[in-house]
Amino acid sequence: MVRGVSSTKLTRTLQCALGAGALIAITGLTPASAIADPRGSSPADQFEQLSAQADRLNEQINNATVDLAGKRADLAKANADLATTQAAETIALAKEKPFRAQVDQLMYASFQGAGTSQLSALLTGTSLQDYLDKADYLRYLAEDRAAVLRQFTAAANDANTAEARAAQDQRTAQDATSAAQALLGQLDAQRSQLRQQIQQVDAALGMLPASQRLALATDTGPQGSYIAPAGIAGRAMEIALAQRGKTYVYGGAGPTTFDCSGLIAYAYAQAGKPGIPHSAAAQQTLGIPVSKADLQPGDLVFFGSPAYHDGIYVGNGMMVNAPHTGTVVRVEPLFSGYSGARRLGA
Repeated sequence: MVRGVSSTKLTRTLQCALGAGALIAITGLTPASAIADPRGSSPADQFEQLSAQADRLNEQINNATVDLAGKRADLAKANADLATTQAAETIALAKEKPFRAQVDQLMYASFQGAGTSQLSALLTGTSLQDYLDKADYLRYLAEDRAAVLRQFTAAANDANTAEARAAQDQRTAQDATSAAQALLGQLDAQRSQLRQQIQQVDAALGMLPASQRLALATDTGPQGSYIAPAGIAGRAMEIALAQRGKTYVYGGAGPTTFDCSGLIAYAYAQAGKPGIPHSAAAQQTLGIPVSKADLQPGDLVFFGSPAYHDGIYVGNGMMVNAPHTGTVVRVEPLFSGYSGARRLGA
């Protein structure tokens, strides 16, 4: 962070300024009680605290945006399912209709006395052959009626099933619509809060001496070589390292500006694995968990749970990350608040 004022200390303080009790639920707004009051502190401390608050809120917005995309996908699927089941219901009802007409005819014929028994055939037959002929005809008629009834029953069951499925899909679509609308409203409120927070961060940044602002905007960390492993994680690590010196911007996902999770999403997309969600909390669910003792270059490292910050481990206790407002993508030590690591494969 700010050179000349203990960079490592400022970095660690910045990322963890709010402490364990200040982590806000991803789906909620940052309550006033969780925001540290920077008044009365030094300009550097004010900048650290306000920037940390804004960065955490930014990651809440990133995660809510990912969640909203999921809700919209759920809505699209529900609408597609509804259209499919409504079409199936129409087909099933069309199949049922002619069988219903035949059943109605059979019922009418039965009331009219068409259901002659084999006994009546025997009593009215003029000969044994006549009885056998009539008995065969009655058996054929009974079988024909049974077939019609079976077909009608099957068609009616299909229609009822399709109707029930359509009703369920209709409810699912309505629920998905409501969830998406509610989340969209939440996002609007969070973005409004973030805009206000950014104004405070920018004001605090402006209070720093020009030399400190320059240090923040140019410090890319240790310039040593970092050996990446084979595979996609290694390629993503190399791509992230190649972004050193590019500016941190809330919501940035490359190619010229980044926030923490945007850097990782960009690096993996360029390495051949697109679709990594632009959210530290969402990235925290990917791949397989890795213990701190087993960390390898290329592993994703997280801070907070749900995560409010993440980076890519490069070895020797260091990571490449996009830290916060006023800084650039850089390599720096893992700081406090570490909550785990994940390893992503091909």
